[in-house]
Amino acid sequence: MDPDLDLGDGLRLRVLTDEDAALLVEATSGEPARSLWGARPAGPYSLLDGQIALAAWDPGAGDRFSVGVLGGSRLLGAVGLMPDDCGGIELAYWVRPEERGRGIASRAVGAATRWAHTSLGVSRIWLEIRPGNEPSLRLARRTGYRFEGRLPLHCRDHVHEDAARDTRHDCLIWVHPGEDACGTGTTGRAPSRHGR
Repeated sequence: MDPDLDLGDGLRLRVLTDEDAALLVEATSGEPARSLWGARPAGPYSLLDGQIALAAWDPGAGDRFSVGVLGGSRLLGAVGLMPDDCGGIELAYWVRPEERGRGIASRAVGAATRWAHTSLGVSRIWLEIRPGNEPSLRLARRTGYRFEGRLPLHCRDHVHEDAARDTRHDCLIWVHPGEDACGTGTTGRAPSRHGR
């Protein structure tokens, strides 16, 4: 089921496809850092970068997909949904730099979380947050997530293309209420493929 959700104030949340590459290019035009769609390349994206990124997140091609927050014809942000092997989903999110601080991420994460619980039947939904990332910690609290634990050196820093040579940082795991599909705690879950 593809979400097409009204977030209010003219904002919609819908699945992004490879046809949205031009929207992604425009949205990342002021973004010097990495965005939701991976560590490489950092923004701004070229049209080819956008096509490759969205193809990798195509819901028809694999297990992960992204939903975009659209304000009219502009892409304002996105939420990535990454299923794990136990029936849970990790959420990641990104908002274009000039739109940050307006509550867009909270609205999108809240809507995507509710949709994953109700439409997909997912019981365990979690966020991986870097320690000290206060905006993301506030978002987790606002959207009903609870702190579960800290995974030492779990997330990649993406300073090297080769994962074996990369450095890592701790991740704070915040979980939306629901049962752990594997029947274990955080340490029993397979580590995510996507570090924040």
